[in-house]
Amino acid sequence: MTLMPGSLMALPGTLLSPTIFDPVLLGNGWRWQPLDWLVGPGNGDLEIAAGEIVARWPARELGHRVLGHRVLDRRVLVGHSAGGVVALQVAAQLGAGLDGLILIDTGASAAHHGDPDLPQRLLAQWGEAFIETFLLRCIGEEPLARHGDALRRYALSAGPQRAYRAMTSLRRLDLTGRLGDIRCPTLVVHGERDPARSLLHARALTSGIAGARLEILDAGHTPMLQSPEALAACLDDFLASLD
Repeated sequence: MTLMPGSLMALPGTLLSPTIFDPVLLGNGWRWQPLDWLVGPGNGDLEIAAGEIVARWPARELGHRVLGHRVLDRRVLVGHSAGGVVALQVAAQLGAGLDGLILIDTGASAAHHGDPDLPQRLLAQWGEAFIETFLLRCIGEEPLARHGDALRRYALSAGPQRAYRAMTSLRRLDLTGRLGDIRCPTLVVHGERDPARSLLHARALTSGIAGARLEILDAGHTPMLQSPEALAACLDDFLASLD
């Protein structure tokens, strides 16, 4: 059996379009496979979204054959922000059935989250002005100038109810006790200027997941748009270590 580079199944944060991963150029045959979990069957609930992904995760025996040898694409999961909370649940359930896990500016719980009142503010203020403020905090001024139109359209089309369900389910979950169930190579990436998640969240992940490594970038909450080249270098190095 031969393991080959495969897809990075990528889960973005709440109200962020799956296209946020596009600026990060992958090497060595790896490719992005973004998943829009927010508009999936769970309608924003992070636990339901994780269960759906686990239920649909491809079995190992579904590889293809090349010159008589069975070839399997590696299976790596990437989770950003709330998408990282979904990814943590999936990884804990799949155990060694996952080839790698990449967690970007997320945490095992919402304790000490930088914006605890966000769900209530979302319902009270939903509209273009709220989305503008939300995106500015998530991605920063320069990326918003470059990518803002598409991101605004996505966020508004997703709607407040799905986003509220995601934000409240995130604050309800505490996955600290399940980190030991994750048994695949894990990379934790943290933007040192992140206003939502602190280095405490990142360090808690690396201490709770056996063998996890931490990379700190000069970025805010969304390094895919703020520092895509630096993030690509981190990912390439991590993916090469899976060989």
